[in-house]
Amino acid sequence: MSAIFSTSSFLKCSDIEIPKNSVFFHGVAFDDRGSSAVAFECKNIYSRVLIEYDYDRMIIKVNRVEISADSASNLIAPLVVGKNVVLESTTLGFAELFLVIRSLFDLNIKSLLILYVEPDKYSRTKPGADSFALTETNAGYRPIPRSVVDLAGDDVEAGVFFLGFEPERLERAFEEYQMISSKDIKVIFGIPAFRPGWELNSIVPHLNGIDNCNVQYCAANDPSSAYDALEVTRTSLRSGSKMFVAPIGTKPCGVAAALFASMHPEQVGLIFDHRKKMSKRSKGVNIWHRYSIIIQD
Repeated sequence: MSAIFSTSSFLKCSDIEIPKNSVFFHGVAFDDRGSSAVAFECKNIYSRVLIEYDYDRMIIKVNRVEISADSASNLIAPLVVGKNVVLESTTLGFAELFLVIRSLFDLNIKSLLILYVEPDKYSRTKPGADSFALTETNAGYRPIPRSVVDLAGDDVEAGVFFLGFEPERLERAFEEYQMISSKDIKVIFGIPAFRPGWELNSIVPHLNGIDNCNVQYCAANDPSSAYDALEVTRTSLRSGSKMFVAPIGTKPCGVAAALFASMHPEQVGLIFDHRKKMSKRSKGVNIWHRYSIIIQD
């Protein structure tokens, strides 16, 4: 099974085309770009679907209707029959994104569009500070239904972390899962970044925590680049071995991770810390991206 990506970028959302009879999946807006993304207007949108995930109860909400995350496809199926699918990934959290994509795979839907909006700037903890005010702390890493991985297992050979601006997220992973220190760990920074120079906001804070890691790079705004990096790791695994992915970097890398874990459920597991997004975590709206993805058996 493989994924074929086609990427387009736009300065105005009015230039983005989506197919007729599209179901528009989105999450809750926390900042300017999220509000703009949720308000995306197109005559080809047939319906809009709000997706929310409660990690404490492992419940997914589809237009406020609750169901066990393991059974998400039961609520999603009647909404997408005979329709095209658009996922607004700016507002969808990673767990929500994965659970919807995994449900689409269950329903044998192999073609989808994903939208993503870059911010003009990210909010810092205070003016001129080196750290960013993006997410709130929480209880730590929790499993995601349908992609649980036993990190203590001898069959888990490798792990991939996509990294962003918050070094404490990687630090906490190593604290909570000390057994992964014996695995082949790859950390991936977003280069090119959304903007020249932003890569330093990610690399410099992580320097003290990645001494024993294999450092690599992929484009911050291109899920196909992140997908290729994951595929390199998967194909390097020994027969019968597994890997895990921690998508704690940019959302386009999260898109790749959600697709990849859905495509290879027997080999790939996910770990994620489900941090709550802070209100006004970014300011302004920059480039809009349209990712067209086709899955081939």
